[in-house]
Amino acid sequence: MLLESDAAGLGDGLPPAFDPAYYLSANPDLDLSPEAAAEHYHRVGRAEGRIASPLALRENLIALIADGRSVLEIGPFCSPLLRGPNIAYLDVLDARQLRDRAREIGADPAGCPERIDYVGGLDKVRRSFDAIISSHAIEHQPDLVEHLRQVERIMAPEGLFCLIIPDKRYCFDHHIAESTIAQVVQAHREQRRTHTLASVIEHVALTTHNDSRRHWAGDHGPAVPADRAKRVEAALHSHDFGGGRYIDVHAWYFTPDSFRTIIDTLGALGLTGLELAGVYDTARDRNEFCAVLRLSPEARRRRIESPDEPGIVLLQTADAERYAPMLAVTAVNVREYARRQGFGYESFLGIKRGFHNWQATFNRIPMLAELADRGFAGWAVYLDADAYIQDLDFDLAAYLAGKGDRAAIFATSGVTGEAWDVNAGVALINFGHPQGRALVRSWAERFAAHSDDFLRGAAEWIGPGNDQDLLHHILREEPDIAGAVSIEPMSFINGPHASFIRQQLRTMAPTLEARVEALTAAVAESLRDGGQPVPAPPSAADRRWAARLAHGEGRLPALVEAPIPAPRPDLGEEACRLWAGARVDRADLADRQRDFAAVLDRGDAAAVAAELAALGKARIAEGTLGGARQHERARDRQFAERLARWTYDKLVSLAEAVGVLPLENPEAGRWGRNALTDPAELFAAIEGALGADLTPPASIGGHLGIAVGQGRIVHMRMLDSIHAAWRLRQLGDFAGSGDDVRIAEIGGGPGLTAFYARRLGLMNYRLYDTVMNGAILAYVLKGAELDPSLPGEPASATAILDIRDFGAATPGSIDLLLNIDSLPAMDLGEAVAHLAEARRLGVGHLLSINQEAGPSDQTPVTELARLAGGYRRISRHRHWLRAGYAEELYVLPDNTLRHEVKAVSTQSISSDHP
Repeated sequence: MLLESDAAGLGDGLPPAFDPAYYLSANPDLDLSPEAAAEHYHRVGRAEGRIASPLALRENLIALIADGRSVLEIGPFCSPLLRGPNIAYLDVLDARQLRDRAREIGADPAGCPERIDYVGGLDKVRRSFDAIISSHAIEHQPDLVEHLRQVERIMAPEGLFCLIIPDKRYCFDHHIAESTIAQVVQAHREQRRTHTLASVIEHVALTTHNDSRRHWAGDHGPAVPADRAKRVEAALHSHDFGGGRYIDVHAWYFTPDSFRTIIDTLGALGLTGLELAGVYDTARDRNEFCAVLRLSPEARRRRIESPDEPGIVLLQTADAERYAPMLAVTAVNVREYARRQGFGYESFLGIKRGFHNWQATFNRIPMLAELADRGFAGWAVYLDADAYIQDLDFDLAAYLAGKGDRAAIFATSGVTGEAWDVNAGVALINFGHPQGRALVRSWAERFAAHSDDFLRGAAEWIGPGNDQDLLHHILREEPDIAGAVSIEPMSFINGPHASFIRQQLRTMAPTLEARVEALTAAVAESLRDGGQPVPAPPSAADRRWAARLAHGEGRLPALVEAPIPAPRPDLGEEACRLWAGARVDRADLADRQRDFAAVLDRGDAAAVAAELAALGKARIAEGTLGGARQHERARDRQFAERLARWTYDKLVSLAEAVGVLPLENPEAGRWGRNALTDPAELFAAIEGALGADLTPPASIGGHLGIAVGQGRIVHMRMLDSIHAAWRLRQLGDFAGSGDDVRIAEIGGGPGLTAFYARRLGLMNYRLYDTVMNGAILAYVLKGAELDPSLPGEPASATAILDIRDFGAATPGSIDLLLNIDSLPAMDLGEAVAHLAEARRLGVGHLLSINQEAGPSDQTPVTELARLAGGYRRISRHRHWLRAGYAEELYVLPDNTLRHEVKAVSTQSISSDHP
């Protein structure tokens, strides 16, 4: 049956533990009604590990909160689940100790976060978060009840506690009994802070292998290892003579059912204010299940009505373009100070309200107002993007302890000497003081009085009405607030030589670039003085990575691996049949293709299907869908973060291309907001604009990408292919052929453009490629139900053909030839010959999407067209999604279609399709 506690998650917009539609789509071998599906799942499916909800998979749980909200990750060790400006980390060890621990156990220390914001327990955290996430961490907590209470304390009223928990049945804990509510309560009564001797013995002496696939197959290893006595002796020695070092063991052993029971019982006993939003059963061949907790209605009410306990939070902000480089420099310093002192840190990149970059200066006002709205009662310390902490050891808590009667603290500007003439670049606001809250409220009201028309018209910095001017009016016009404000000299805060907080003012450097350089040097010096490593300046490779992005920093979605569908041996047979009947010169194969060729040579349909079902992580997919090399590189967390950001950037660009998002203008108007949009929202809007289901092909998986809703993971090349298919549809409309346009693609990759072209209604599509890639295309496209014909068969609407047979096409049978990364990569003579054949066949249009700065042996398409003769270029522009790529349209001079009469850029083509 579907448990009530799981169904309750629907109120938060979370998927239920059992979703019949998702269950049937994830298990295509089941032909059942939704009602029968529920009965099947609870009778058979659970035990078989069938996926019944997207949140049964860790990648989807991570993606759920990778949307820019503030997140605390517990226990990241050397593989954080999330990275980005709104992610904070808590661990029992600091960053250096984590790296040492990683080396000790043979893990990669490079994956450890550069910083750990909170070292120790959750009691160190003095701010609230929109979400808290932990992976394989809750079972390590000596006092589970206290851990849940601390989570409850720092969770925002509508927050989520996302958990990835080992299922003891399918990991090394298999032979250890499940934990009971009695043990949990006893541990809390004893106020345990360290692991018991029993836990150490269980971990060292009673565990078995950790191969989840073997466990699912029923192979759990011996229940009583032959060397048990020796292992118990080792556990005793480790516990008794550890010298106080951290012993990493499990304290608790859960299954989804036992975890559900324990949390429900703790809530009924009043020992936690957390309740279950959902517990998601363990998927087959995995050793973990997912759960989401939230505040109970009563606990949520208490959090709203009772303000946070007093604390200190540091705030920074900048626009996404001009001042973002400054914030990138100073945030390293300010976050390090927050980490050392146990303070909170929050930043915002973009414009909260306004239309021009400079209006990000107003961001401090809504950021402070948001603190008030969530009941914050401590001190907020705001620093401009060009301000940093000079003294990383300054005891701010002790300084503020004597300032409880002050509503706010500012530095004098040093201009007029008047009490109201303060500098707002550094501001300390006491939310525990009524006049501190009144100051924030008045500041927000005065800003709200600026109309949108006023802000839209203020393209340049304004004098009266800017954020500091509004503050000056408050201090001049509201004596109760002004009387509770303390003024400090610039020698303490806000000055270029201040002892605590320094600011690199505009007057101190001739250009913005010079200010950034000066800040970089000053921050490096402060970090050195504080005993911290100095960040290295960006390398040439870093700058090239940054140049791939069309947008400034915004959301940073998690990079996740797409689920691998069940292999299709029947499709493997099709691929083997195509290969067996072809003439292939093994010398022409690349190294990455030879292993797969050997499998095809054997005719091993099952092995072929297994390889192609996981195409996204196979060697043969390198260069087209990431493949094994991309997975290997993604072990480097910096690369993984960059890949996720690059993919998201392409998604935003695609939304802009099809008109879902308006283009932002750096000169005036909207700026810095597009890259803050939720990926799932964007993808759904693109589907609506194009009128098509853009779910990736069901036959393949294993690729790395970002989550776009409904359990879908898109690789960046899929986004490129959606764009290419959309352009093909536009060109078909413009040429007068509409959906009947006859397309031929030279080199089809994994067939993604052909797949999405069909989704967009283009029914006539030929793929000319090598025999090796033809085998891949056969598996992918047949598995996607396109039913393509293979070489030697009568051509169907979608046809896979040998590239060597391109010249044998019937003259006049192709309207448009598509090149994406193919022609320049060929031998020069071969590429020119294909274009000459296209001319002879009367192919009226050539759409080319290609880079022009590749290896020296590659000839740009422009030159290939010149050498082949006949084609004339009528448009050329930068590609929407790929930096450094040109999109060009060529036509034959004797072509009589409409666009030959109207020589206009295809970028301005309009059609019945969006």
